[in-house]
Amino acid sequence: MEALGISPFGIIAYIINFVILVVLLQMFLYKPVTQMLAQRQQRIADGLSAADRAAQEAALQRAEFEKELARAREASQVEAKKAAEATERMRQDIISAAQKEAEEIRARARAEAEQEKQQVAADLQKEAASLAMQITRKVVGGAIDETAQRRLVDQFLASMGDAK
Repeated sequence: MEALGISPFGIIAYIINFVILVVLLQMFLYKPVTQMLAQRQQRIADGLSAADRAAQEAALQRAEFEKELARAREASQVEAKKAAEATERMRQDIISAAQKEAEEIRARARAEAEQEKQQVAADLQKEAASLAMQITRKVVGGAIDETAQRRLVDQFLASMGDAK
């Protein structure tokens, strides 16, 4: 081995140096690095579990929010329906009141027309009676007294009323 330039003492020194180096690396480098890696792995696992918890909480909050939103929508639909029903009732009340008022106006107009008709008929009868008395006076002269003339006119008017 010496001929190859390898000395047994050098090999033993290299082996001892290598073992010392491995022991020193084991003590000062490998253990702290593995410990640091284990801590980092734990922090990552904690972060992932925290993220999972946050995602679960967010999902729960979202579900609760959607329930609240559905309740709010339902409540607003109920309120809108109530408002629509109230509006429809008010519309019907207004239409009923307008129809009632129109009917009252028509009834008053009919009554007034009937009253005017009766008034005109009464005026016409008075006028016809007056004309009949004047005609009778002219035709007959003064031979018939006032009560007889009145009786004749009343009979004439009665016969005209029956003719209607």
